[in-house]
Amino acid sequence: MTQTQIIMLAATPLIAWRVYKRVQRLTVRQKSRMWRHWFGVSFLPTLLLALIVMLVKQPLSLATLLGGTAAGAALGFAALRRVRFERVGADYFYTPYAPIGMLVATIFIVRVLYRLFEMATLGPQQLPAFGSSPLTMGILGVVAGYYLVGASGLLRWRLAAKREDMQGRIQ
Repeated sequence: MTQTQIIMLAATPLIAWRVYKRVQRLTVRQKSRMWRHWFGVSFLPTLLLALIVMLVKQPLSLATLLGGTAAGAALGFAALRRVRFERVGADYFYTPYAPIGMLVATIFIVRVLYRLFEMATLGPQQLPAFGSSPLTMGILGVVAGYYLVGASGLLRWRLAAKREDMQGRIQ
């Protein structure tokens, strides 16, 4: 057994646990946390910009990243229309629309598992460079676009609720 295979075997329970927790969050009511929404709205555009700069000389990968981002944003808007928003006292909760979230998570997880399989069978030295795979860039675009729209929608909801609270206090 090679060192890479041993590391992957040891990391498998951690990866499985993170996948389980990620998918679980897509299906249950969650407490809205402003810092998460702000993080998504600031981190994801930064990530996309960095990927765009990295892919300037790889037009096919860049095109699939941008196309994936547009597709992810469309999925995000469709899911956002179906999110259930709740306010309980001073707390805010939302329940994501699970089918679309599960679809996005599944394509991402399948791609990560395939890349791990490639690493185990080919070895890390023979793997193509990150960004050279248009499929990987397209899937990253879908995930980033979906979560960017979701985070911005949740942030808009919370900011609108805050404005309503302030207007209620003034009256």
